[in-house]
Amino acid sequence: MESFDLLKCIEKVLDDFGSNAKQSVYLNLVLRKGIPYESVLENPAVFTTVLREVFDNSSEIVERAIVREISTTFGLNLSGNSVAFQESIELACKQISGNVIPY
Repeated sequence: MESFDLLKCIEKVLDDFGSNAKQSVYLNLVLRKGIPYESVLENPAVFTTVLREVFDNSSEIVERAIVREISTTFGLNLSGNSVAFQESIELACKQISGNVIPY
């Protein structure tokens, strides 16, 4: 697995919520936060903020969907509401770098 695979997990879930929502997230990242989409792995807190700005009260649903997709793709046990989006990004990044064993 590579960082590209992790970005694809996020992209896949955003696609499920529609192209307008996905584009809104991308535009908010770039125009309001000054962060290209490819940098969300280094800035998960900013990405979470953008999700909350775009999706408002539904952002938790989007975050949980991303966590599920990461869990499935990377073979990590991230199920349940206790694992936050940012933590799932960190765990997947550690797996990519070889610092964590999937369970």
